[in-house]
Amino acid sequence: MIKQISIRLNQLSQVTSWFFGLLVIMFFTYMIATGNHPKKMLDWGFSTLGTSFIVIFSILVFASLFCIFKLNTSENNIKKFWLETGMQFSNSISIIALTFTLLGISLGIGELSSAKLDLNTINQTIGKLTEQFSMAFMTSVIGLPVSAIFKSALIINFEHFLSHENSELKLLKGE
Repeated sequence: MIKQISIRLNQLSQVTSWFFGLLVIMFFTYMIATGNHPKKMLDWGFSTLGTSFIVIFSILVFASLFCIFKLNTSENNIKKFWLETGMQFSNSISIIALTFTLLGISLGIGELSSAKLDLNTINQTIGKLTEQFSMAFMTSVIGLPVSAIFKSALIINFEHFLSHENSELKLLKGE
C-alpha cells in the first residue's frame, strides 16, 4: 500500500516536472522572441483568455501529459487504456477551446444587442465587442493546436509501442 502511494507520488512529481518545464520553456521562448518579461504574457493571458479557461486548460494539459507518461511507463496490457484516456483529455482541450470560442461570440453578440449605439457610446461598445471576440478566437488559436499536439504524441507513442511489440513477437516466432 505504502509502496503504491510512493510510486504514484513519484509519477505525479515527474509529470508535474514536465508540466512546469514546458511552462519555463514557453516563457523563455516568449522572452527571447519579444524581449518582454513573462509577467506581461501572464497579464495578457488572464485578461484575454480569462481565469476559468486557463484553469480548465491547465488541468486538461496536465492530465494529457500524465496519460502520455503512463502510456510510456505502464505495462503492455494497460497501454491501450492510457491511449484512450489521453485521447479523451486531448479531445476535451479542443472542446473547451471551441466552447469558449462560442461563449465569447455569444457574449459579444449579447453586448451588441443590449448596447445603446450613438456617437457618444460607439467607441466603448466596439471596445467591449473587441474584448469578447478576442477571447473567443484566442481560445481556439491556443486550444486546437495544443489538442492536436497531444493527440499526435499519444498516437505516435502507442504506434511505436505496437511496432516494437510486433518486432518482439516476430523474433520469438523466428521470423
